[in-house]
Amino acid sequence: MALDVRMGDVIEMRKAHPCGGVAWEVVRVGAEIGLRCGTCDRRILMDRPTLYRRAKGMLERGAPVDPAIEEALFGSGLGASEDRGE
Repeated sequence: MALDVRMGDVIEMRKAHPCGGVAWEVVRVGAEIGLRCGTCDRRILMDRPTLYRRAKGMLERGAPVDPAIEEALFGSGLGASEDRGE
């Protein structure tokens, strides 16, 4: 599963944390991803390959940093017709 991870995302993990929580908020993005448990606020660092293996899905998306960066990274997508005035 390939994830586009950004700050503020809430990711559901396959296995529950010992506190019982499965939802983790992304608090740091880099070579390692910083996660905070939604139940007990415990913070961990996880490298990207491990996160991709352990993640079940995306529960909530964080706000994009800058629309221009999103456009440069992911292309025009659905917004292409809006840019041309169609």
